[in-house]
Amino acid sequence: MAGRIARPLAVVVLVAAIAAALFISRRTSRHDGGGGGSTQASDVPSRGGELVVSYRSEPTTYNRYIDTTAAGDLLGLLTQAPLVHVNRATDELQPWLAESWTESPDHQTYTLKLRQGIAFSDGAPFTSADVLFSFRALYDPKVQAALAPDTYVGGQPLRVEAPDPSTVVLHLPAPFAAGLRLVANIPILPRHKLESALTAGTFGDAWSANSPLSDIAGLGPFVLAEHVSGQRFVFTRNPRFWRRDAEGVPLPYLDKLTMLVIPDQNAEALRLQAGETDIMGNGDTRPEDYVSFKRVAQQGRVRLLEGGFALDLNLLWFNLTKTFRPTDRSRRPTGHGSSTRVLRASTIPRRPARCWRRSD
Repeated sequence: MAGRIARPLAVVVLVAAIAAALFISRRTSRHDGGGGGSTQASDVPSRGGELVVSYRSEPTTYNRYIDTTAAGDLLGLLTQAPLVHVNRATDELQPWLAESWTESPDHQTYTLKLRQGIAFSDGAPFTSADVLFSFRALYDPKVQAALAPDTYVGGQPLRVEAPDPSTVVLHLPAPFAAGLRLVANIPILPRHKLESALTAGTFGDAWSANSPLSDIAGLGPFVLAEHVSGQRFVFTRNPRFWRRDAEGVPLPYLDKLTMLVIPDQNAEALRLQAGETDIMGNGDTRPEDYVSFKRVAQQGRVRLLEGGFALDLNLLWFNLTKTFRPTDRSRRPTGHGSSTRVLRASTIPRRPARCWRRSD
């Protein structure tokens, strides 16, 4: 069985919010003023501006293969890129570093054609050799990469080949419904930067939080330009990022993305209300915060947007509106699949109520 392939909910929420500012036809630019900053919005795509995001933690390393935290995942999303991408709005699998692929009749072999002319943020060309290196590092037993189990099928790793610089062949140990989604969370790392560390057995220590930022290179939309531990991360646009919008304008639109490290959620909420930040990155607004956010939204100081459905597999919600009968039998299988004994022992001090009832 493969490991989980869903991202933490906080990261999904933040990535969706950032994507709206980076890649769609609406830009919000921040201009500093004496009173904590104001925002101006335009419906016309244009380049420039800054987004200020708060986050309650920070990565322990710049090496995404080692860091298992949500902050590390976010850092990887901003500075690195995978072969394929899952659209969080449509759940569709999209080409990314691989521009196309074919699938064998037995659903175990995928042949991917890589985009040509792509370069890492430091100017080094991207080829299939980087893909081979990344999977070699991913499966190296000395590395013990946190992302490796997410790609296993039946407890076995994928087999990767590169017949030429622009082609990669992925072999699954057995047919698996997720298919290429197994590698959607695997960033492709620069061989020229990290191969010596992998060979020396020090890959786990490479790209530590104390490493010079000039050592870091990636294929993502941003470059990490500044890191002050416990305070902030500053990302600037990667001028070599390969994506463009429908009009041919290079992405991302933003010049700069600043992530402020604010461990306290109360302070984080207050800074958003004061206009000092644009987004609360963790995506877990409390009910008491919503009341105050609603009030400042009515004053035109913040915008509350309906986020729609999330793709987090760890949560299950039932629609209890009038359009969905509370006694609907479609909820009954969940009740049968839940252990009241385990619930009583682990989370609830009294007998839990059933989540369904008879509807005769």
